[in-house]
Amino acid sequence: MTVPSHHDLITGLQQRDPRMVSGIYETYGPRIYHYLCRRLGDPELARDAHSDVFVRLLERAAHYQDRGLPLTAWLFHLARDQAASVLRRDRRLAPLEDGDSTQNGDPEMLLAHQWDWEHLQQVLAALPDHYRQVLWLRFGDALSLEATAQQLGCTVSAVKALQHRAMTLACKLMREQQEIIPNPRRTYTPPMA
Repeated sequence: MTVPSHHDLITGLQQRDPRMVSGIYETYGPRIYHYLCRRLGDPELARDAHSDVFVRLLERAAHYQDRGLPLTAWLFHLARDQAASVLRRDRRLAPLEDGDSTQNGDPEMLLAHQWDWEHLQQVLAALPDHYRQVLWLRFGDALSLEATAQQLGCTVSAVKALQHRAMTLACKLMREQQEIIPNPRRTYTPPMA
């Protein structure tokens, strides 16, 4: 079976061809769900939002204007909008996954590790949505510049500029927050034995 062209995918989607719609869902569904899980921090919310993204895709397919961007750019645009809508509605921040938080049971390391994740979460939450999105794609998904550009529907140069501005702002926010909330690694003094 040959891979359908972009034009064939859009035409099939607009005509609600079950094979094309199913193919789009099977091909892009897992990536959209993973993206929504990361953005929302809750698998249940992500599952609901995931369904809503594909419902919107079908609802808006008839009005889609092909501008030469890949279908993934449109899908991720719909997913980003849906995630923003859910976050606005629930007024919650997406938690970051903190991996192995045990740090071998060392209380100082546990405190420092917890502070690092909370601090990073606050900084990311303070970034504008388009900055946060480019950082998620580049570092959360470990996508290349080219893949990120394709997801966002822009050029590689635009991704580089967005990433640079996002990192600059994130560093500035981290410095400002360190002045307000000191790092426990720097202030913790172990008791004398």
